[in-house]
Amino acid sequence: MIDAGRRGRSSAKKNILLRLAAMYGVSAILGMGTYYGYRFYCESNNGGFLKGTVVDGEDVYGMSVQAAQNLIEDKYADSEIVITEKENEDLRGNLAFYGYEIDSEKLQSELQTVFDQQKSSSNVLRSIFDRYECKIDARPQENTEVFEKQVRADALEVARYPSEDACLYYDSQTDALAIKDEIQGNEIPDKELQDFVRECIRQTLDSDEDLHESFEFPWELCAKPQIYRDDTGLIGKRDAVNEYAGAGLTYTFGEEQEVYDLMDISEQFMEIKDGKAELSDEKIEDFVEKLAAKYDTRYIERKFESTLRGEITIKAARNDYGYTILQEDEAEQIREDIESRSHVTREPVYLEKNAWGNPYYLARNGVDDLDGTYIEVDLSAQHVWFYKDGEVYTECNCVSGDVTKDHGTQTGCFPLAYKESPSVLTGGNGEDEYETKVNYWMPFYEGQGLHDATWRYSFGGNIYRGNGSHGCVNIPLSAARDIYEAVDTGTAIIIFY
Repeated sequence: MIDAGRRGRSSAKKNILLRLAAMYGVSAILGMGTYYGYRFYCESNNGGFLKGTVVDGEDVYGMSVQAAQNLIEDKYADSEIVITEKENEDLRGNLAFYGYEIDSEKLQSELQTVFDQQKSSSNVLRSIFDRYECKIDARPQENTEVFEKQVRADALEVARYPSEDACLYYDSQTDALAIKDEIQGNEIPDKELQDFVRECIRQTLDSDEDLHESFEFPWELCAKPQIYRDDTGLIGKRDAVNEYAGAGLTYTFGEEQEVYDLMDISEQFMEIKDGKAELSDEKIEDFVEKLAAKYDTRYIERKFESTLRGEITIKAARNDYGYTILQEDEAEQIREDIESRSHVTREPVYLEKNAWGNPYYLARNGVDDLDGTYIEVDLSAQHVWFYKDGEVYTECNCVSGDVTKDHGTQTGCFPLAYKESPSVLTGGNGEDEYETKVNYWMPFYEGQGLHDATWRYSFGGNIYRGNGSHGCVNIPLSAARDIYEAVDTGTAIIIFY
């Protein structure tokens, strides 16, 4: 854009022209002006722009078109706009970096047009006798695609982090709840950031200084926390829950634990009513139900990694070994623990023994209720393994129930009910009635168990078909002794085909 004009003549210049006009006439004056004007033009500015020519604030007097163009392009190339954030740098670059570009062809064309116009006698005379002024606007324009690519929140050097509300937390030093201060984050929408940077660039271009400016990141445009530490609701909840200060609960599942401090207890088990913290029966019952769903293992389908045949499945109805949380008793125990205002460490309340006082389980580690110790009976292989702490303690061939006489050994997963040495086994009716003395008796299911069978001279193979037991698992004397001496009641016995 070109803006050309002139200001009023001085009274001295007017007097000179009037005298010359009176002495020599107007046409003589114009002729002399033209002659001396061109001479002045050529000698004083080396054929460049007239005095008073300004391009984007830069005086280009005496410059050629190319020199003036180079001056302006260098000016904007040497620019620098920096966005800082708490003494750290977010963005740094010249105008081109931000996508602000000069139309070089247009600038050259406008400069040439002005340059050509300045050769006219009238403009030369103005330059000599007047205060001549010519302004050219070559300000760079935004390339929006480049600008928006460069100016994005995820392109900033300083990492973004969100604002956080003030909140309650458990303070282990005081064994009570305290308030954590809110955090003002620096996340900012791209549009808000871009509008801010555009304004920074506008101010830089409008300034009379050089094009080197620094601006501070606009924290006021970032999302603010919704809850502050002086929030009355937050303070009220803290004070209400702290009536139970000291309360805590740690569940043990072998080596694994679940720890619930006062903060967890307030969220899992409490409701705030009329400014008072109360234990919620509904919340406690819901919690216990979920705890049981995670850790109960008895009468639930069991996946088992067998020694020879990979993973096998024990149906839920045949999985009589494992843990069952007594949910009503556990819920009541939770209430007592919290009311005690002390930190309690314990196992959940399990169903431990059957009506005869026999255990349902041995040990667990987390959700694993075998924990590396169990007896495996593979009826297809007619083989027994006793694993203890993850290692084979002993193994042997066996003879199981006689399937040809409908005396097959019951499959499933059962706890070792008890041990007895020696023992007398009785059963059957009529011709099938028997009374047998054994050295080591380890029952697992309705009269069936593992025991030595000293009357047998061989084990394994297909003996169980036609010459099997009444349902027990017969094993050699030495193996029976090894297992009996090392096994604990409650150990899982897993039997499958």
